[in-house]
Amino acid sequence: MAEKWREVPGGTDQQPRRFSDELLQASTADLSAWWERQFEAARSFRGWYWELYGEILRDKRVLEIGSGLGFDAVQLASRGAAITCCDIAPSNLEIVRRIAEVRGLNIQTLHIDGLAALERGPPVDAVWAIGSIHHMPFAEAREESAAALERLKPGGRWIELCYPRERWVREGSPPFREWGRLTDGERTPWVEWYDIEKLKERLHPWRIEPIMERRFESDTYVWMDCRMLGRGDDRAITRRRAEEPAVPLYAAGPIWSYAWQMPLGRSPAGAAVTVELECVVERGSVGFVLLHPTENRFISREAIVEARTGNQRIYLTTEAYATDVRLLTRCATAIGNCEYRIKSIELRESL
Repeated sequence: MAEKWREVPGGTDQQPRRFSDELLQASTADLSAWWERQFEAARSFRGWYWELYGEILRDKRVLEIGSGLGFDAVQLASRGAAITCCDIAPSNLEIVRRIAEVRGLNIQTLHIDGLAALERGPPVDAVWAIGSIHHMPFAEAREESAAALERLKPGGRWIELCYPRERWVREGSPPFREWGRLTDGERTPWVEWYDIEKLKERLHPWRIEPIMERRFESDTYVWMDCRMLGRGDDRAITRRRAEEPAVPLYAAGPIWSYAWQMPLGRSPAGAAVTVELECVVERGSVGFVLLHPTENRFISREAIVEARTGNQRIYLTTEAYATDVRLLTRCATAIGNCEYRIKSIELRESL
């Protein structure tokens, strides 16, 4: 990982990647001039969140994991945040130090040569992980996240940029070891998709409250901003697989035409349950919702899934699960009929 990530992207994905140890061979003047050009190019991609978080993180202590060339760190520090940049490549941190000195900014650096390194970091108001932690397998990412969470103050923010599942599906759902090479070059050992629910699992047993989950650049990236609520129970997450329908499903129009339902059976963990569904919608738009049949009311928010290539994952969460709860689907388009398949159904405790 350290060998790979001395190869750093420029200000945007369209800029060529460079090796930071080679960049350090330039004079400070030449390095600074090149860096400034990349910094200005970065505004086209990063400008929206620079403006938003420049105010939110003013006068706050921020731990940045995977700082790269320090574009975000310099921007946030110039707006009044106290930044500690962490990276696994020492040459990346040396560039950050040189640029910060040229700009008269006080940016601290911390080389992550192991998880214990994060214990040397200060208590912080926010963890900033932009395109970094998703480049390691889930189990290792859990360990690094846990070490960073020990530094995060109660009520602090966890802010992360990743690749979403929609992009992974669009690009053929390859093994994560192969997907790394497709997204970030031949030398990339790993990349993994995330959404808020998968992030909750990675940060477990710490509990988070989602503030924003935003996909942008045509589902190329997902931005996740959460407030840390505190540490919960350390026990393992309980799950139960429900039997999915063996045949393709069909929902005749018009809109609001209920098509199919099935009982989900016992709860794996009391009343607070999340149902994870894997589905393929071949035609139309399909609504998925949890129904309490004896009370004849919906007990989850409905998820509308439109026809799209490949498997899609949705989550239905309720605080009122009972043994007779049913999964209900309906036609959710005013034009035509719907054809779809449910590939898997899994129940777990809500996080």
